[in-house]
Amino acid sequence: MTYRIYLFLIILFTLTPLKTVLASELNVVSSIKPIQLISTAIVGDLGTSKALLPPSANPHNYQLRPSQMRLLSEADLFVWVGPELELFLEKILKSTSVNQIALVHELKLKSDSDDEEHHKQESHSHEHAHEGGFDPHIWLDPALAEKIAESIYQQLANQHIELEPQLKKNLDKFKQQLNIVESDIKSMFASKETINIYTFHQAFSHFSEHFGLKISGTVTSTAEAKPGARHLSQLRNELLEKNRICLIKEPNFKAPYINSITKGVEVTTVTADPLATDIKNSDTGYFEFLKSIADAFVQCQR
Repeated sequence: MTYRIYLFLIILFTLTPLKTVLASELNVVSSIKPIQLISTAIVGDLGTSKALLPPSANPHNYQLRPSQMRLLSEADLFVWVGPELELFLEKILKSTSVNQIALVHELKLKSDSDDEEHHKQESHSHEHAHEGGFDPHIWLDPALAEKIAESIYQQLANQHIELEPQLKKNLDKFKQQLNIVESDIKSMFASKETINIYTFHQAFSHFSEHFGLKISGTVTSTAEAKPGARHLSQLRNELLEKNRICLIKEPNFKAPYINSITKGVEVTTVTADPLATDIKNSDTGYFEFLKSIADAFVQCQR
């Protein structure tokens, strides 16, 4: 009886495609939805790619539930932006042995002096962690998204040598599609003049700089705190002088004071979601997300 079972298992293993047998070996968890979309493209059908935080969560300040702690601890690889965005994760990750990639550090996006400044700010509220400085929304730059994909590929290939060929195919496919989408977006912005763009907070600088768009200003320097009366007064005077602006709002943040500062100003209001809340998680999800941001900025053209 034992011999028959053993023989059955050998036959089953032989007839089962290798990728199916190995699928359970990859369990990648990303901190937020946009990073998950990139991870999903690299993982493909070799495993699972999950997000630690729900799409509508504020990554700047969050408290993990026990189920999320388990998800994190069971991951083969955890990918996060870094304390510049998810400061609350810094202490949590110090107490775990999970393989991880802190992207800002991995991609060397900040200098040593920036790191020193960050540590000085650790004693303060995270509301001011990136005020007026480094924009941690790095996934909105296609060039950085490609480097993020390469980092995920390299780490997974090191951990799972037998999967390296398929992971490389997934990476190459991601790069090819990214180049096509990037070219399409550039052509969208090529023929029109962009009016003065104001964003809710510092979230789109990487996107705008990559595609040569100018952002005239932000309503608030941080997503969590209401701007002061003096700032709002100065901003209103600035808007009145420009006469016509395009305001890019974010669905996860309410800002009732916007109506008062834009009164008497011709405003084109559009919504762009830097956290990809409504984008389906798939191997093409990142490109759909990037196009959704581009579509919003196109509405600011004339």
